This record gives sequence, structure tokens and C-alpha cells, in this order.
Amino acid sequence: MKKMLRAVMVAGLLAVGCSQAMQAQQAQRVVTFHAPFAFQVENTKLPAGEYVILEQAGWVQIQAKEGKGKMQVLTLPVASRNQQTAEATEVIFHNYAGRFYLAQIWASGQAKGRELLESKEEQQLAKQEKMAAVSVPATSASGK
Repeated sequence: MKKMLRAVMVAGLLAVGCSQAMQAQQAQRVVTFHAPFAFQVENTKLPAGEYVILEQAGWVQIQAKEGKGKMQVLTLPVASRNQQTAEATEVIFHNYAGRFYLAQIWASGQAKGRELLESKEEQQLAKQEKMAAVSVPATSASGK
């Protein structure tokens, strides 16, 4: 019984340890970008830095490539209303008086981009401030 319990515990630890690497390998699309400013995704504030976006089965995971602690957000975006094919890989932020919100993710050659839903905070700012869209270049690769 102890051997079986130990084997199960070891298998669980290996599964947890390997999950990060497997997520990137199983992702349908991987987008990498450098945010030169702090920004927000839904209700999570993220610092400036290098980020990886993993897209799989409609879900999007945004995670910091480096830095202290694990910064990541899991969100369910919707297909972009813009029907044109992306010419370049980029992420688009909404800027309200220096407050940035991740709004869209586009991968080169992709028929539709992904739009993130606006948080309540962003909706309130949109009523008070003028929005400027800021495009940040990114790189894209298929994960599979």
C-alpha cells in the first residue's frame, strides 16, 4: 500500500512539474510580445515586461516570461468583429489616460483575431476618458 501511495505521489509531482512545458507544446498558437508599460487583463494588473500568450481550445493564457513570481491570467476571449485577415502579429491595448488594457490578439495570417472582454473598470473609464488604441508588435508560432 505504501509503495502504491508513493508511486501516485511521485506521478502527481511529475505531472505538476511538467505542466508548464506541456502547455506551450499543446497550445494551438503561441504569441510572444514585450509590453513597454504595465497593463491590465480583466481584473488582473500585470507589470511591463515579456509575455507569452498560449491559445488552446478557445481559452487564452497570458503569462510573464520572467520576473519574480508567476504572473499569469486565464481568459476566454471572443472572435474579433473585424473580419480581415491579420497581416502582422500584434497585440492591441486600449489606453485611457495612461491606463492600458489588453484588448485584442492578432496572429499573422489568422482569419480572425481574439478580443478580450472589457472589465467593469475599463467600461467606467470608457465613459469618462477618450480611448486610444496602441499596437505592440509580437511574434507568433503554432504550438502543435
